[in-house]
Amino acid sequence: MTEPAIPVDASTVILVRHGQPVGTPWECYMIRRPVRSDFAADVYVFPGGKVDPEDRNPSLARHVHLDAWLDLSAEGGDEARALRVAATRELFEEVGILLAGDDHGPVRTELLETAEYETVRQDVIAGRVGFDDFLLRHNLTLELDMLHPFARWITPRELPRRYDTRFYVALLPGSQVPQPDRSEAPEGLWVSPNEALRRHDSATFPLVFATKMNLERMARYRSPEQLIASVAPVDLEPVTPQRVQRGGREMFLMPGDEGYAEPSP
Repeated sequence: MTEPAIPVDASTVILVRHGQPVGTPWECYMIRRPVRSDFAADVYVFPGGKVDPEDRNPSLARHVHLDAWLDLSAEGGDEARALRVAATRELFEEVGILLAGDDHGPVRTELLETAEYETVRQDVIAGRVGFDDFLLRHNLTLELDMLHPFARWITPRELPRRYDTRFYVALLPGSQVPQPDRSEAPEGLWVSPNEALRRHDSATFPLVFATKMNLERMARYRSPEQLIASVAPVDLEPVTPQRVQRGGREMFLMPGDEGYAEPSP
């Protein structure tokens, strides 16, 4: 029997905002993956990606407030820091949102709107400029405490490519506006969790199982603040669905479901 693939660490950001206009349901930002993507092609997801070696670079400590750096030491040390750095980097690369600030406070809108900003963003995406170098050039400090742990999902053991993904919730900072990188996200949109699920049920909004399950959980809450406050330690335990074929169709079992096979120790 073939051994399951070892999951790769990854981070995902559920970017949220209050209803626009005021009084309408709160929303999350989702992107559609390219049709030719080699993983989860042509589905709507939250921005994110795998942890890169650069995300573990100790020099990134100079771009994080000391208190936040120490707090993450208690949460999980180097691994917790790398996961959050990856989350901020992927959010920046895929949709141009930067969870960072400078000596004057949150990152300035005028910086985000410059041609240089977009050029360097493309250089970071292509690997021509390191994320650390970008932060240093603009004297930016990552606001890792804007990322609120929400969930942890591991790709089913039956799949050849697997990820151990931590989901974080982050409120949209200031007046920033998502600008999807078309090579990584051909489409991006704000949508309420309930609306995303409604469209999925009508077969116009394709989702992977983990995304659908997280949206169902998100839909229980009336505001981003309630959502963030609801998270308990049990919600951060890893969840590994099991893919099975029943009645000629694919479905997923969750731990505790009848027929779910617990992994061997």
